Amino acid sequence: MAKGNRDVILRDRLQFDTDAGGDTTLVYGRVDLSDYVSIVKNEGLAIKEIRFQLRDPSESAAFPTWMGSEDALTVPTSIANESSVRIVATTTAYELMEDVGIASPNVICMYERQSVTHASGTGASALFDTFAFHETLYGTPDLHPEGYDVVTDLLIGVVANNLLNSRLVDTTLEIDVMIIAEPKKITTKDLTQMLTQAQDL
Repeated sequence: MAKGNRDVILRDRLQFDTDAGGDTTLVYGRVDLSDYVSIVKNEGLAIKEIRFQLRDPSESAAFPTWMGSEDALTVPTSIANESSVRIVATTTAYELMEDVGIASPNVICMYERQSVTHASGTGASALFDTFAFHETLYGTPDLHPEGYDVVTDLLIGVVANNLLNSRLVDTTLEIDVMIIAEPKKITTKDLTQMLTQAQDL
């Protein structure tokens, strides 16, 4: 999306840690919007676009497409090796990522990244036969083409599963966030609509 005349571009960098199993339970980072939003002053932001970039701060190379264990590429098993990251932008802190989808109240956008391998046979006869990579952004222009009105800070939630690539396991990773938004005056009608959206499901 091109930047409009009244739009502002906001940037932030958030961190999350993976454990020895390459997992991260749901954690949130907060994007401070206090310079632009105030219920008392009837000031808000219409968020038009949010973009995410996964980063490995210890490497100059791009975030790896293959996120699972390198062993799965050389000594495959008959069991699929699946790795995934899910990121959500929301104004509500959900307790479980299982409860979050694009139809959930106060969810602005969602990003999913997944890599999968599968092999036929086991042991010495195992043959690596499948590799798949999927990346999906349920973006703000698709869900809220006129912008999503906010009057609070933005929460960025992340969950990671089975990131067993040696670059990604038991380490600190980063999410770069870029937001395009338009400052606006929030009317009583806007607040009513926001309250209604928060209760819809």
